[in-house]
Amino acid sequence: MVENFERYFEEDPNASYHKDGRKYWQSVHGKSYSRYNKSVKEIEKSTVPKEKIIEYINELLETIGIKSVECPIMNPAYINYESLQRDFELDDIRDIVWIKFTTDGFVGVVAVSNDINFDIPTSSAEYDEKEWKYNNYKKKKELCWKYNSSGILVHKLKKEWDRSFVLVFPLSKLKTSCKYTRHEIEMAIGNYLTKGKNVPIIDYYSHNIG
Repeated sequence: MVENFERYFEEDPNASYHKDGRKYWQSVHGKSYSRYNKSVKEIEKSTVPKEKIIEYINELLETIGIKSVECPIMNPAYINYESLQRDFELDDIRDIVWIKFTTDGFVGVVAVSNDINFDIPTSSAEYDEKEWKYNNYKKKKELCWKYNSSGILVHKLKKEWDRSFVLVFPLSKLKTSCKYTRHEIEMAIGNYLTKGKNVPIIDYYSHNIG
């Protein structure tokens, strides 16, 4: 059991800032450097074996009533979300927390939903590029950043994604198992790894951002 686990469900205050009465998330774009500066500090730490990370995540999941995942190491080339939903009795196909690593063993990001990817720019000139993407929730196209924050940070740090595996934690029977949403669990896992177990995460604030 994880003691005082509720604290990991609290948003990191450094993940955002307020200006003119509005809340903004820290960014990797333009002249915003908070997330990059944090990533530089994170890679000064020692990496943690994925087996220990699996152990940590499962103990947190069990603490909040979610079934642990015995074999979360998966080959991304063969992941089928429909099969995961059926096999793990997911209420929603997006009830999945996943983690990808760099080739030198750093956790790149803790993420959620059925969108496992290895996006990364090919040059710094692409960091602030945008493209039209279809928003399934709003049912319309939106102009969005072409590359996600973790990919930009990994490229800035001159690292590469390890495409051979990801850690996948399907949140079985979420609605009846615990009181938290998938994003809240994503945040708690990231915070538990970083604050509770000192696991370095390159995109340190990503799991806090809603």
